[in-house]
Amino acid sequence: MALMPLTFGISFTFTPLNQANALIHIYMDGSLGISTGAIEMGQGVNTKMIQIAAQVFSIDPQRIKVESTNTTRVANSTSTAASATADLNGQALLAACKPLLLRLKKLAAKLLDADIQEIELRNERVYRNGKVSKINWEQLISAAYLERVGLSQSGFYATPTLHFDTEKGQGHPFAYHVYGTAVLIVKLDVLRGIYETEEVDIIHDFGESMNIIIDTGQIEGAVVQGIGYTTMEELVYDKTGRLLSNSLSTYKVPDIYSVPKVLKVKPLNVKGHRLAVLKSKAVGEPPLMYGLGIYFAIQNAIRTFNPSFQSFDAPITPEKVLLGLYGKKE
Repeated sequence: MALMPLTFGISFTFTPLNQANALIHIYMDGSLGISTGAIEMGQGVNTKMIQIAAQVFSIDPQRIKVESTNTTRVANSTSTAASATADLNGQALLAACKPLLLRLKKLAAKLLDADIQEIELRNERVYRNGKVSKINWEQLISAAYLERVGLSQSGFYATPTLHFDTEKGQGHPFAYHVYGTAVLIVKLDVLRGIYETEEVDIIHDFGESMNIIIDTGQIEGAVVQGIGYTTMEELVYDKTGRLLSNSLSTYKVPDIYSVPKVLKVKPLNVKGHRLAVLKSKAVGEPPLMYGLGIYFAIQNAIRTFNPSFQSFDAPITPEKVLLGLYGKKE
């Protein structure tokens, strides 16, 4: 067994990369088109962008389309990396949505002869003083067009408080940190040197997760990546320095058989951070670290059989395990 604690900073340490742009259009039929600099690669960032816009305007997510990422709509995009993509682009999208929402509320107040403080958009209806009015979302958007109210808006976000001197290694490089701990249990066959991950139990700091299904899936996938990274993904070179493990036939990556028999993820009950989009913390890179704990679990298993074992050579393949089980102290 091994424990793998986690503290992971969220942001690019190269401060200028911590910025993003977004663009939103509301069309006459009440549909929305949103563009950001985020690249969807299966991590669910587009779903989160839809959630943000749907929450701000209190409309059906089916009305919202995420446009393909293109520099003709959103220029100077930052890389989709460093676990900061949802935060940066989500905050930029919020910066675009809020002025639009204000304009729509002002129009609704005018149509209802009310103060803007009395107006609320809820479930595709306009409410005045908590009571539903005769105006629905589509009627409001149609009225906005007829009244020549702008229905397009760009947004920009730059993470505040960040500064970091790369030469001195000093400053405040991260917006916030993500925390958690994993317990990993491995079973080792001392005759053959092979092993299986019996169980991984994780408690993780999601903040106030805006989509726990996506976030949990990110952790599950990252754990398997971490396990593969420290147990099988070995770089092999010949005597001339030529890379031999240069394809999927020679460079082994984790598959379904690498998945722990039991994998549990429990959210930590905490308040979200103000710099996390909608207080939902980043969940890209951090959970990879949980999977790395399997390396130490295997080491502990070897030492139980061979107390003289002492080696730090990753990835810890079955061949290395077998040598560790029956080898002498280095």
